Amino acid sequence: MITPSPYPQPMVAPVAAPVVGQQAQMPGVSLTPDANKPAEADMPRYVNYLADYSGCGHWRILWPEAVINARGDGMSQSTTAMVADPKWYQGVKAVKLQRQASKHQLEFVKYLKQVQQEYGFKIIYEVDDVVFKEVIPDYNKFKFAFDTEEVRQNCVDIINLVDEVTVTCDFMRKLYQEKTGQQNITVIPNFIPHGWMGQLFNPREIERNYDQNKKKPRILYTGSGAHYDVDNKTGGKDDLSEVRDFIRKTVDKYQWIFVGAFPPQLADLVQQQKIEFYNWQTLLRYPYFINSLRAQLMVAPLQVNDFNRSKSDIKYIEGCILGIPCLCQDMETYSNAPSNLKFSSVEEFEDKIERILRPNKKNKYMQNVHKLRKIGEARILELDPNIGAHLEALNTPYGSSERRYLREWN
Repeated sequence: MITPSPYPQPMVAPVAAPVVGQQAQMPGVSLTPDANKPAEADMPRYVNYLADYSGCGHWRILWPEAVINARGDGMSQSTTAMVADPKWYQGVKAVKLQRQASKHQLEFVKYLKQVQQEYGFKIIYEVDDVVFKEVIPDYNKFKFAFDTEEVRQNCVDIINLVDEVTVTCDFMRKLYQEKTGQQNITVIPNFIPHGWMGQLFNPREIERNYDQNKKKPRILYTGSGAHYDVDNKTGGKDDLSEVRDFIRKTVDKYQWIFVGAFPPQLADLVQQQKIEFYNWQTLLRYPYFINSLRAQLMVAPLQVNDFNRSKSDIKYIEGCILGIPCLCQDMETYSNAPSNLKFSSVEEFEDKIERILRPNKKNKYMQNVHKLRKIGEARILELDPNIGAHLEALNTPYGSSERRYLREWN
C-alpha cells in the first residue's frame, strides 16, 4: 500500500547496537546451534533507510532485520536518518533504500555512490509497490504522493544508480525493468513472521466457528481506503466495484465484515449495522483482531490492472497461515492460489462462495483448512530458505551462482 508520506526528513541518529537472541521453536526450524555462525566482531553489517514504519516497512525490512539479528546472521539496523559521515559506512556490507523518491533522497544516493568507492558496500533499492504515476490507478487515494513527473524521474534515477532492486513478484520485476531500464531486479516474496501470526492457528476453534455460523457464514475483507474511489475520481470504479452489488444483495445470507475501510456506496448498510465495520488496527494487534472476528472466508477482489498485478499475495498468505480460505481475484497477484480459491467474474465469485461455505461440507472445508495452513507454513519468514533469500540479496552480487534460495523465485 502506498503511504501518504514517503519522504522522511534527514537527520543524524546514533548507531544502535543490535540484539542477537535465540529463536523460538516453530515448524521446520532447528534449535541446534550453528557452529558456522561468525563471531559478533566478524558479522556483516547492514544499514536500511526506511520510507515508512508501517506494514510495508515491516514486511520488507524490519521483520527480516529482526530475524537476521536474532539468528546471528549479521548486524542490521534501520533508520530514516540519512547519515552523511563517510566513516559510518566502514565495514558495512549493504545499504538498502526503501522506496526513496524525493530530490534530497536522490542527492543522498549520489553521495552514497561516492562513499561506496572507498568502502565497497552494495546499494539496494527496495520497493513493494509501483511508483510510476501512469500505472497507479486514479481511485487510489494516496496517488498524490507520486503524481508528479519530478518524483517519477527521481525514482528512475535512484533505481539506475543502485546495484540491485528487490521487489515482491515477477510481474513487478518485469514492469520495473521496462519502466527504468534497470535489469538487476530480484524477486523476494513477502514472508510472514511466525511470531506475528503463525502461532494463532487453532483448527478446533476454526471448526467450532464453522458450526456456530452455519446459518450465516462470516466473510471478511481487510483493506485501506486506497482500494475505494472515495473521492469519486473514477465514477465509483475501484477494486470492489464488481462485487459491491452482490455484497448488498447478500447481507442477509452472509455476515459481511470490513476492516480498515468500506466502499462508500455501502455506507447505509454499515450505518444500519447490516455490515460489520471495524477501524484499522495497529500492526501488533492486527493478527489477533482478525483471528477474533471468527470468519469462515476472506475475500480479495481487485481491479485487473498493472498496479494490482504488481501486488504481493499477502491477503492469501495471511488467510493460509490463520487457516481461513481466501477467495482471490484470478490474476497474476494470486497465481499461487488453487483454482477453487480464484474467481474472475461476480457470477464465479457467488458460486465459489457457496461451494466453500456449504453447511453439509464441513469435512471438506476442514481438509482445505489444513492444506492451506501447510501452504502458509512454507512462507514463514524464520525458515532458512526464506530468511536466506533476504541474506543472499544482501551478501551476494546480482546473478551470483551462490544464490540457491533466490533461484526458486527468480
